[in-house]
Amino acid sequence: MKPELIVLTLTTIALVITLVGHIAMAFMLEFHSLGMLAAPVPFVLMVIAAAAVLYASRADKSSH
Repeated sequence: MKPELIVLTLTTIALVITLVGHIAMAFMLEFHSLGMLAAPVPFVLMVIAAAAVLYASRADKSSH
C-alpha cells in the first residue's frame, strides 16, 4: 500500500474520532457518563497523528 494512502487512512480515522468526540461533548450535559468517553479523545488523536508522521517520515527516507 502506498504511504500516502496509509497516512490518509490514519487521518480519516482521526477525523471520525474527532467527530465522535464532538458529538459526545454535545450530549455531555445530559449524560455524564459520556464525559469519560470524550476525555481521552485528544490523547488518541495525538497518538494517531504521531504514528502517521513517523510512518510518513520513514517511508520518505526509504524512497530516497
